[in-house]
Formats: sequence, structure tokens, C-alpha cells
Amino acid sequence: MKLRKDTRSQGGYIAISMVLILSAVILGIIVTVARLGIGEGQVSLALSKGENSLHFVESCIEDVLLRIREDPSYSASSITYPEGTCSVTISPAGSVYTITTSNSDTSYKRTIEAVVVRGASMSLTSWKEL
Repeated sequence: MKLRKDTRSQGGYIAISMVLILSAVILGIIVTVARLGIGEGQVSLALSKGENSLHFVESCIEDVLLRIREDPSYSASSITYPEGTCSVTISPAGSVYTITTSNSDTSYKRTIEAVVVRGASMSLTSWKEL
């Protein structure tokens, strides 16, 4: 009789042990999936904000190009918009202008350099992100 009692007791311990082990494994999987989801969300947000910064800096440089077209002696150190502020560097060398703009956002900083030849008309010779 004693053998039967011990076998029943051991069966209960094994069942509880299995439930605890499976619960730990399932909890580990759930935590891993949740962390991956959060990481993907952060990457998507960073990509979106970086794209917004790039579009903002591109609009700043386009604005500077329009202003140089109107006034060849135009010079500015920054341009302020409701979305933010761009720092602007214009380096004229005769009819060739090198224009560099960057945003003031330190987390998603973008810088663009454009080279323009201004004569009877303006000709964009280079446009690159630094």
C-alpha cells in the first residue's frame, strides 16, 4: 500500500513541476515578443522623424535657392519656420554658390549641401546629404 501512496504523491509533484516549467517558457516567449514589438515601434518612429527632418532641411535649402535667385547678395545664418530653425551657410565664389543647411534638432540632425552656378539663370550642379 505504501508504494501506491508514494506513486500518487510523485505524480502530483511532476504535474506541478511541468506546469511551472511550461509557464516560465510561455512567459519568456511573451516577454521576448513584446520587446521585439517595442523595438520595431522605436525603429519606425526614428525613421519617420528622420524623414521629417530631411524634408524640413530640403525645404530650407529650396527657400535659400529662391532667395538667392531674387537677390544674389542674400546671406543668412538661420531661417526660422513654425516647424523649427535651420542654420544656413552660403559660400559664394564668383558665380558659384555653395549652400549648406542643417536643422537644429540634435536627435535627428540632417545636413544638405547644394552647389549652384548663377549666371543669366541658375543651374544646380550638386545636391547631397552630408
